[in-house]
Amino acid sequence: MVIRVASVVLSFAGLLALVLGLLFWTGAALNLVSMHMLLGLLAVGALLVIGIGQAIAKGGSWTLAICTLVVGALMIAIGMNQASLVVGGLHWVIQVVHLLLGLLAIGLGHMGAARYRRGSAE
Repeated sequence: MVIRVASVVLSFAGLLALVLGLLFWTGAALNLVSMHMLLGLLAVGALLVIGIGQAIAKGGSWTLAICTLVVGALMIAIGMNQASLVVGGLHWVIQVVHLLLGLLAIGLGHMGAARYRRGSAE
């Protein structure tokens, strides 16, 4: 049940953070950066719960769990320091890396949740 709730939280928080991030790229909704950061932290927290949960479950993957931990840590590190990383004309590179890490986090979370469900069904 915890993995299912974490999966739903990851989906909603990740999707809303993604939408807000894309709005920031267009120059809109810049006053919602704190909301974007909170949603990102919720998504990463849910990702970590899923990663750890599926690793300790029957048939879980330690490799996938380690990947979720690394992606979660990178997501927090880059997200919290994004404004000071590569300032200037090449800042878009950090923005793209942040976007790709967000998409990877959502994908890894759903992979981990699916693997947990398969393992607990057997």
